Amino acid sequence: MGRSLRRFTLATVMLGLAGLLPALALGSTGRTVAPTAAERAGILKAFGDPRAADSCLIVRLAASNGNYGTVRFHAVSRCTRWAFNGVNVLKRRSDDHWKVVFEGSSYGCPLARIPRQVQRDLGICPRA
Repeated sequence: MGRSLRRFTLATVMLGLAGLLPALALGSTGRTVAPTAAERAGILKAFGDPRAADSCLIVRLAASNGNYGTVRFHAVSRCTRWAFNGVNVLKRRSDDHWKVVFEGSSYGCPLARIPRQVQRDLGICPRA
């Protein structure tokens, strides 16, 4: 196997693991629910990625408060173009539009202005 192919394979595996680890953490500590089609569309619009990325993004709502949601990267090879390793929280505004209230990959817990149970549900601060 050539050197560049090995590097590409290693990079793909690392990206896959980067996307899988938050999902595993979310499954063990978080409690989320699936959004409706309208909620998903509104969250993805506020998140800001192009529509081409929609199938590569996982949208979940906090089980304790459906006014908060998150978007995660779907770790499959066809989606590596859209990979990211941070976390984010979006909140539904009173006009039924969504707004990003937190984005980050290095942060301290608990987060200000986000209910602690929501942080636990979304898996961003499991011990908040």
